[in-house]
Amino acid sequence: MSPSVEPPVDPLAGPRFAVRGRVVTMNGRHDVIDDGVVYIDQGVIDKVAPAGAGPPEGHEHTTVVPSGGSIYPGLIELHNHLPYNVLPLWQVPENYPNRTEWGGARNPDYGRLVTGPMRVLGEDAALMPAVVRYVEAKALVNGTTTSQGIALFSNAGARRMYRGVVRNVEATDDPALPEAATRIADVEAANAGKFLARLNQGRRLLLHLAEGRDTDAREHFLALKLSDDDREDQWAITENLIGIHCTGLLAEDFPVLARHGGSMVWSPLSNLLLYGRTAEIAAARRAGVRLALGSDWTVSGSKGLLGELKAARLASAAAGGVFTDRDLVDMATRNPAVMLSWEAALGSLRAGARADLIVVAGAGGDAYSTLIDARDSDLSLVVIAGHARYGTRALMDDLTPGGQLETGVRGLPAGRAVNLRQASADPVVGALTLAEAARLLTQALADLPGTADRARRAPPEAREAGPRWRLALDEIEPTGAELRPRLPLLRAGRSVPSGPVIGGADAALAEGPAALPSLRLDGLTATKDATYRRTLGGEMNLPPGFAAALEELLT
Repeated sequence: MSPSVEPPVDPLAGPRFAVRGRVVTMNGRHDVIDDGVVYIDQGVIDKVAPAGAGPPEGHEHTTVVPSGGSIYPGLIELHNHLPYNVLPLWQVPENYPNRTEWGGARNPDYGRLVTGPMRVLGEDAALMPAVVRYVEAKALVNGTTTSQGIALFSNAGARRMYRGVVRNVEATDDPALPEAATRIADVEAANAGKFLARLNQGRRLLLHLAEGRDTDAREHFLALKLSDDDREDQWAITENLIGIHCTGLLAEDFPVLARHGGSMVWSPLSNLLLYGRTAEIAAARRAGVRLALGSDWTVSGSKGLLGELKAARLASAAAGGVFTDRDLVDMATRNPAVMLSWEAALGSLRAGARADLIVVAGAGGDAYSTLIDARDSDLSLVVIAGHARYGTRALMDDLTPGGQLETGVRGLPAGRAVNLRQASADPVVGALTLAEAARLLTQALADLPGTADRARRAPPEAREAGPRWRLALDEIEPTGAELRPRLPLLRAGRSVPSGPVIGGADAALAEGPAALPSLRLDGLTATKDATYRRTLGGEMNLPPGFAAALEELLT
């Protein structure tokens, strides 16, 4: 990682407190303390112990707050396209063979419903901070404490990640949390040898790999082979490669991925919605591939990891009961931490780890099933870096004395409060409340033609006053920043672009603002979003009974 030029996004600071409940440690032994206490100070866990064991040094006078539930490490997701999470679930019209067929200019609806609206929002100086505030809070209230995919760039050409409340795997400025990359320069992916040289630089790379269900999708994986000689087991795969989706892999491919140290991010709901199938998870498990979960985006996925855990359970059951509930919780805690080389700091509850945790109501029954069965309305506390960020009003009042809590936000379960105040926040985003962000986005999406037209009619001096921060959107070329990198295919000695054709957003906007539809801001939580659940019930590519079973788990 390059030398840090800024202090850590989440410095080791914060109040001293303790939380009591059933502690599901997710440590190497998978210890569960039926009645335990987690002691926290300065953003770090000082001790995890049974309630009767007594406090550690320095906590003799710390008030122990009863949570009334089960305490888990914060949920870590390794794949999302967070800016898009203001958009509602897409009613997918057909079963696609691979990513190229539904994204970009080949699908006019993609520009009209996805990248066109996002370009309007992302290039508006008032709306961009609202997007960042809203989608990060949405991750938070669905139990996610670490995610991936909030990116900004400026009119001066600089690109930086938002220093937000939810941890971002690409931007930590913290040696204990080495940053992962999600983009490579085209020249580095021109052939497998150069790609391997990139991997050997020592930084984890999150790469969309074999996304789809046809042979074209699998060819992106086969492009990693260094030799045409089948007797040689030489691949551009190391422990630094984290493949996203991998739906095009055959059973014989997973041993290759595992043997060379590669791992995988699984997004079952998004895979099923777009392709009618997900990765061969039974083969991945047999091969010993380490898996993490990612909710992808709300255009074709879950609202957050709490929902994706449920989709993963259903997909596992459909594949023959591949994973236990404990396995699935591993995929949202321990496994992603190990895959990022963060296991010394995150992914489990133990002394010396960073104080990221969540609490869900209930402390009876199986400890792991309790989390997967939990609705978003059962999430009672989220703590990141030792700061209580979301939870019931009672717990938030106890754990944020003197803090400025935001309550009554539409889309949140009753009696919940958020705490988005952060010393290291971008000043523009940091000054924006969640309610104000939701109001701005609701109005802008409902009148996208008017929003686009007003931006076009703004005087040049207003548009150029800067710096202007904008979202670096997937597949929008001028930024030089792509959030969905892929290896190109090599056919007949020439490089064939592996991603979608650029131009979906431009094509929609070229027809004029009137070409953009009125859209609904996607709700923060599934229990409060009947439209999301209704759309889910009408999705054509989900297996029979899947949508009904998922809705039952969500509500």
